[in-house]
Amino acid sequence: MAELIVEAVKVGRFSGAQWCQQQPAGPWAACDAYTLTRREWVPAARKELAVDYYLKFAIGKTGTLLLLVSCHLST
Repeated sequence: MAELIVEAVKVGRFSGAQWCQQQPAGPWAACDAYTLTRREWVPAARKELAVDYYLKFAIGKTGTLLLLVSCHLST
C-alpha cells in the first residue's frame, strides 16, 4: 500500500482534493485523489498488463498517513 501511495504522488495524475469524514460522526480530513497506471504481472493473462489504480488519502504534516479512504482498481 505504501509503495502505491508513494508512486502515485511521484508519477501519478492528481485527480483533485476533497474533504473526507473519517467515521460517520468523526473528524474530517483534507484528502488528495490520484490515478496511477503501472505494469503488473497478471497470472490469468500470463503476461504484464497496464493496471489502473485510484487512490484517495490524507497525509499529516509529519508525513504520516492519517487516512486511506480508497484504493482500488480504476473502472
